[in-house]
Amino acid sequence: IWKLYKSMKSLDWDENEFDYAPCAVEFRTCSRNTYDMMIKTLAWQWEADSVVAHHIVPIVAPFVSSSELWVLWSEIGKNECLHSLTYSEIVRNSFDNPNEVMQSVLDEVKALQRLEHVAMIMSKVYSTSHKLALGQIDKNSNEAYDAIFMFVIAMLILERIQFMASFAITFAIADTGMFLPIGKAVQKICTDEYTIHIKADKAILTHELNTERGQAAFKRNTPLIRSLIHEVTKMELDWTTYLFSEGRELVGVTEELIHQWVLYGTTDVCQFLNLESDFKTVTKNPLGYMNHWIDINRNQPAPQEEKTGNYLLSGVKSDDANTQFDVDF
Repeated sequence: IWKLYKSMKSLDWDENEFDYAPCAVEFRTCSRNTYDMMIKTLAWQWEADSVVAHHIVPIVAPFVSSSELWVLWSEIGKNECLHSLTYSEIVRNSFDNPNEVMQSVLDEVKALQRLEHVAMIMSKVYSTSHKLALGQIDKNSNEAYDAIFMFVIAMLILERIQFMASFAITFAIADTGMFLPIGKAVQKICTDEYTIHIKADKAILTHELNTERGQAAFKRNTPLIRSLIHEVTKMELDWTTYLFSEGRELVGVTEELIHQWVLYGTTDVCQFLNLESDFKTVTKNPLGYMNHWIDINRNQPAPQEEKTGNYLLSGVKSDDANTQFDVDF
């Protein structure tokens, strides 16, 4: 947990690092298919990160007694705020009339419905968290423990299945050479989610599932967990079908490939939790281009040629204290 906290700090960045002005021209000149794909994807990413940014710290505060976990979740909460601000900057700087676009984003009902099932869990945990803070329930009760346990489960499902499914659309468009500043910014977000947030969810659950209390909670909530995974996966598959409807298409990527990518995430979650999936098991990455975008350090562009996003704060450390070296003169 402490290592993940330090890693999260080392990845800190700013929402204004990329110049989105070139994207304004591309939004004016690109095909309607590409425009719609990008707008509908940004709508959900923006809303989802905004919801998470406003809920993590208020939800977890009454439950946490571990100093290490508290600083990690606090840092992740701050990081989610950064993600939300980044999407705001993308919309604000990529369009001639951002207010009009913001309204169209808010009107994208189908995109916002993708949050429905996870939002229901978060709403319940939010209520339980405040009851706990007010002393209305016992902190050692099953009600309290099940609430925070399901919160971490819901975050894992949201970040591993839904966020990663959404990134696949953004990166498919950026992979064609269009909207690269947006692609680079979302790549930073993806790096945070994939290398820290998802690992944090799994680390917390691994710890708790090694306890008697965690095993009991998992057993009590298994039907709910299975239902949540099923409904979220079905929602993502249906969303992909909608995204590719009305003549919309992506260069080099089909609806079926995105479906396989969604199931790839679902398989990972089910295997981690040792649950049988209701869907086809996919253990091999069906989208080769995602390897390039997920691994931010895979390519090292020259800073004078391209705005680079792959760096770490305190990325170089001296670990040779009190070490004697044999030097051949």
